[in-house]
Amino acid sequence: MQYLLRNKISYIIIISLCISSAAIAQRDEVFRPNHDELPYYFGISAGLVNHYLNFNRTAGFLPSNLSTQDLLSIIDINSINKTHYNLGLSASYKISNNVLLKVNPNFLLGGNKSFYFKLKKTKDERQEFIMPSSTIQIPIGIKFQSDRYNGFKHADFMRHYMILGAKIDFDLSNIGKSNGIIPEIPGFISGISKVYPVVIKNTDWGAELGVGLTFYLRYVNVSPEVKFSYGLRNLKKNDVLVSNLDRISSNFVYFTLHIER
Repeated sequence: MQYLLRNKISYIIIISLCISSAAIAQRDEVFRPNHDELPYYFGISAGLVNHYLNFNRTAGFLPSNLSTQDLLSIIDINSINKTHYNLGLSASYKISNNVLLKVNPNFLLGGNKSFYFKLKKTKDERQEFIMPSSTIQIPIGIKFQSDRYNGFKHADFMRHYMILGAKIDFDLSNIGKSNGIIPEIPGFISGISKVYPVVIKNTDWGAELGVGLTFYLRYVNVSPEVKFSYGLRNLKKNDVLVSNLDRISSNFVYFTLHIER
């Protein structure tokens, strides 16, 4: 009986040592150690994007400064924040171990560019201007990344990084619609819905700043990222609806997950 007990204890000790050794080996394993030597690599990205418009008003924006001929001019305007889905591809080219050139063309869908406003003629009625938006974006940036460091009990498991760059946008939509009360002015139909000409240009460019973390898993790299994009182009078109606005710009906040091979 004692012999069997000693055997069981011996087996338990041996098994425990094996499990401990395996656990230590697993903890010390470096995932994808040769990935840093790749001259370039590719990936996909997906996420959510918050979009809002920024309006710079002229001195004539105040209702008291509007002439009687400006009945269709805006006297109150504010952006309506909208959420888009973001799907894209990515390519990274190694400049040095800590500096990469990154291109991330992507497609925004499922949202629109919108704002609410009031006109002088109907100053007590709020309208919404809705522009369906399907946008192709081509960002290019320089990615500055740290050396690998330990994390979550794994050696050389992660990096943090910052990305600086620029982008160009192509909005494929060209219809704007207001769903408020339309003023009774000759040439305009009064009612609860009217299609206006689009007052925002379809092409934009801007500057971008983002931060993120890269986790080196066994088969892929996963990088959650937050990025801010600031439109540099004046998107205002020459239309009476926005005649007393000096500038319209388009800004984005991205929450993106990159998966790279």
